[in-house]
Amino acid sequence: MSKTLRALPENFIYRLDLAKLVTPRLMKDQPIHRWFYFPHSFSPQLVDLLFNEWQLPTGSVVIDPFVGAGTTLCAARQNGHNAIGTDVSPLSIFVSNTKVCFYNEDQIREALQNVIALVNQHEDVDIQRTERLQRAFTDAEFTEITRLRQAIFEQSEQTKHFLLLGLLRIQQQFSRAVPDGGWFRWRKQPCQAHKFLSDFIEFVEIMLSDLVTSRQQNFGYCEAIPYDARQLNILRQVRPELEAGCHAIITSPPYPNRHDYSRIFQIELLTLGLAEQDIFTLRYESLRSHVEARPPKDDLPLFQRPERLTQVLNLLPDDVDTRIEPMLVGYFEDMNAVLHAAYDTLAPEGYIALVVGNVRHAGVMIPVDEILLSIGQTIGYVALTSWVARLRGNSAQQMGRYGREPARESIVILRKR
Repeated sequence: MSKTLRALPENFIYRLDLAKLVTPRLMKDQPIHRWFYFPHSFSPQLVDLLFNEWQLPTGSVVIDPFVGAGTTLCAARQNGHNAIGTDVSPLSIFVSNTKVCFYNEDQIREALQNVIALVNQHEDVDIQRTERLQRAFTDAEFTEITRLRQAIFEQSEQTKHFLLLGLLRIQQQFSRAVPDGGWFRWRKQPCQAHKFLSDFIEFVEIMLSDLVTSRQQNFGYCEAIPYDARQLNILRQVRPELEAGCHAIITSPPYPNRHDYSRIFQIELLTLGLAEQDIFTLRYESLRSHVEARPPKDDLPLFQRPERLTQVLNLLPDDVDTRIEPMLVGYFEDMNAVLHAAYDTLAPEGYIALVVGNVRHAGVMIPVDEILLSIGQTIGYVALTSWVARLRGNSAQQMGRYGREPARESIVILRKR
């Protein structure tokens, strides 16, 4: 082992050759996956690697309880498996289902021409918008977005979703609000309203070309549904295809880094039609990985706090933000519920892989991967291995005040007994 690499806990090994696979970097040129992805997504090549490692038979049932942008679902379908994804975010459900749907290319091209004709009519539109949208787009840009959105919503359900995903993706290039860590980085740029329609058409053509290059048979089922990962075991009771349990779970839960994704993707949620109050509700009901999330209303399984968690909590300085410790405890209490529910959902000897990142608060490194592994073993999982795929930097604030300390990004792999 290189002298620059620190010794690892038991069951952990370095797999730095997988560094690109735990980021969305490889998705930028990957058909269908590139339509829309989140800055903290993992790549489909990681899912392919896990399928090969586990030797899953064709037609296996795979679940991603934090479905994100549908990477696991798309990869499962491409490998001949059935897949279900869940998430509390309407954006994740919309993006994932749009990616795994099967389309009639002629219908989409006809709908695109209808949209272009409607937009070119230049009818007056109401451009009232929130403060966030006012800052993100000029009046002229938002007028183009609104006209395009209205025209898209007049199309049939399936073509509407396909074109709306194109709109969500292309407006990111025009928005002055750039997701950067846990918040926005605001950039300055001139009004580009004159380019919006042509850039949208160009991107839809790319999406259509992906349908041609990724043509495949409609194997089994593959869908995303709005559901809380903490109650995944209840889903098994109402979905006949899960009666015998699933063969594998591959997912990446939010990291306890205070990133509130309802804020970071507020513009996309508003474009989908959510009201501000809907976004507040989403913020409060999400996993407790940020300080505004609230405890779930339903009872959670008994949480035996791991010794490693107690150790790092005791290291937090007295002047730490008072919201940090409750957030961390709540996060691991929620993840205990997720792992319990996953255990009940898996078939015997089923696998679960968690892509997780360690985080740093007030200079104290929180070993998320170790703590989740410990929770899993307490529940009854067999710890197979944990691959340390990447060593990340810390936030600029943490490094400026406390110096740099490499934070592991790991793939924790467990198996049900």
